[in-house]
Amino acid sequence: MLRLYHINTGSCGGCDMEIHTAVAADASLEWAYSPMDADALVLTGPITIGSHEALSRLLRDGVSIPVLAIGRCASDGHPFGRGGVQDVDSLTVHLRLEGCPPEPKEIALAIRQALAERE
Repeated sequence: MLRLYHINTGSCGGCDMEIHTAVAADASLEWAYSPMDADALVLTGPITIGSHEALSRLLRDGVSIPVLAIGRCASDGHPFGRGGVQDVDSLTVHLRLEGCPPEPKEIALAIRQALAERE
């Protein structure tokens, strides 16, 4: 079972709904209660100015789990022109899944593939 912790850093909510659908439909995925209990951090949104420091602090303060950027704005900030994981130099990203939003089956498959070595 892969445990996921979700953080929305400014998304419209479309990817969030598709991720929740993916987790509900896939028996190999479940939600973690905290980042410390998770196998991966699922990130949605373009990483707004207000969320950048909180995300950086979370990852700096000992949470060393894979980061999975789900959706186009989490990857490169589109359509906002900037943001996303590409603008955080210190962030290692294990998955960038494009789509606005990606389909639930595509999300579940990409997560399982990205985390295959952790099972």
